[in-house]
Amino acid sequence: MRRRILDAAALSLAENGYQATTLRGIADVAGLKAGSIYYHFASKEQITVEILNEGVEYVSDAVSRAVDALPPDAEGRTVLKAAIDAHLSALSAHKAYTRASIRCFSMVPEDIREQTIETRRDFDGIWLDTLKRARSHGSLTGHTDLREVHRIILGALNWTIEKRGGPSTRDHALSETLLSLLAS
Repeated sequence: MRRRILDAAALSLAENGYQATTLRGIADVAGLKAGSIYYHFASKEQITVEILNEGVEYVSDAVSRAVDALPPDAEGRTVLKAAIDAHLSALSAHKAYTRASIRCFSMVPEDIREQTIETRRDFDGIWLDTLKRARSHGSLTGHTDLREVHRIILGALNWTIEKRGGPSTRDHALSETLLSLLAS
């Protein structure tokens, strides 16, 4: 039941945004009475925190697993490709959660952002470590500001969630374009 509520809330947040999402609307999508949500969650805010964190964790875990699965001496381009492809795949596989997280983070009250910031910092750390690894294995120039590269990559990849149909196999072209711009 808890997962059913979260799934319904993720869909609502992804489609309608934070302000337009209500507990009554979540209950309708989940096929429940609004009051039964309180058995599992104290508030819309608690639900939102979980969804925003899960959306980031899905992608973070996928990127981490993909990069960790590579041999330690993998070329930098291979490391970047694995991370980019895993990111795109996770966006697509968990679309309601990832889209809700991307779309709503800037809309939510500060106290909700504060409860999700550690998860986002951990995710940023995974990407920054990936970029450092790629640099040390022959990609990215030594003077490249990795934080800026990180922002560019995330902006490009996360944009795909807003395209009609979301991330798809057509995003292979985006992956290749990013690699050609970033990796030597």
